[in-house]
Amino acid sequence: MLHTAMCVPLPVVRILLLEDSDLDALLIEEELHRAGVNYTLRRAQTRAEFEAALREFHPEIILADYMLPTFDGAAALALMQSDYPELPVIIISGAVGEETAVELLKAGATDFVLKSRLFRLEPALRRALREVAEHTALAEAQAALSSCNMALEQRVRDRTLELSQKNAIMEDDLKMAHELQVALLPSRFPTIPRGCSLEESAVRICSHYRSTHLVGGDCFNVLQVSDSALSVLISDVMGHGVRAALVTAMLRALEEQLGEKAADPALLLTEMNRALCHIFKGTDTLVFASACCLTVDVGRGTVTFANAGHPSPIMVHRALNSVEPLRSLDNDRGPALGIFEEATYTNHTQALATDDLILLFTDGLFEVENDKEELFNESLLLDTVAHHAELGPERLLHAVVEDVEHFIGGSAFSDDVCVVGVHIAHLPRHAA
Repeated sequence: MLHTAMCVPLPVVRILLLEDSDLDALLIEEELHRAGVNYTLRRAQTRAEFEAALREFHPEIILADYMLPTFDGAAALALMQSDYPELPVIIISGAVGEETAVELLKAGATDFVLKSRLFRLEPALRRALREVAEHTALAEAQAALSSCNMALEQRVRDRTLELSQKNAIMEDDLKMAHELQVALLPSRFPTIPRGCSLEESAVRICSHYRSTHLVGGDCFNVLQVSDSALSVLISDVMGHGVRAALVTAMLRALEEQLGEKAADPALLLTEMNRALCHIFKGTDTLVFASACCLTVDVGRGTVTFANAGHPSPIMVHRALNSVEPLRSLDNDRGPALGIFEEATYTNHTQALATDDLILLFTDGLFEVENDKEELFNESLLLDTVAHHAELGPERLLHAVVEDVEHFIGGSAFSDDVCVVGVHIAHLPRHAA
């Protein structure tokens, strides 16, 4: 018996049945009852009745007889493909050739069931409704983004939903997504004191970004949290392409929404993680992002940072002629964002000195191999930064990237790359 206790009961389903035979309609309903399908059914025998039912009954699935005197299953299928392509159609027939069945499936039918084998109706119905449920779940996941940033969510959701439904990536859409993502990356940075020129600012930001695809999974942002402090967030979403880009847009929107918490890196990461877990709860796909957030406060002469499974930033102490990872004594890294909803993150604080340089980066900068399968790891990256420590911040960033490119023989990076430099140009005397 096909309908077993292992099958998940179907919810109440609105079925539109196109059938002119009273006996066949009765047999179909008996099979639905036998299989334990919960349903409401409306029957149509003509095109006019069929079109009226589509408008008024709002069916979730169509069962259509292939042979009717004036309006058969093939004509109904053509109408559905034109006006209601999202509705699944199962063709039911007494006897047709294999060639005809194949042509109907090519024309858009979800499945084909012979009236002599009605026991196949329930699994075919379940399969069709599962596909509808997957599309519905995707739409609900997209709707969850509305609380983050309505305008941003609308633009990203429209594109992502379209790509998901068609299961194809069109070049024009990717170019538009690329322009949007580039627009989300900061090109002008806040200054300290607020409103001063870049040359006078106590903290100066520089960056380098490139993606392996038109859209990528790396992103960063800089926010001013007080007259003496800036917050810098860098993140790296698992994977590449459109899905990763969507999550980066979500991260940016969440950071903007939680902007008042940016002064406390641990709190910001904790709230972003909780929000991401809530959004991803309705999906079957594991999605996560590593992130590092730090707050530079020149008034206090400190940097406070928290880490969510991200590579540790590098601190260049020019006055001490030292280069070392920026991390706690116990190397505490919390879990990546989007995995454990109850995860919390811890702040760590270190003193700053004039001319210090902090480098934040994603793992695409160092997780590369050359043609000898040698890995450019974090230790080599630390040595490379130390080699160029005397250069100015922007020149240092470009020199490090060039050295990694040279290591891999000029080949393209295999992962997205994002590097952000935070230069402490000067500190107030009381903080120095």
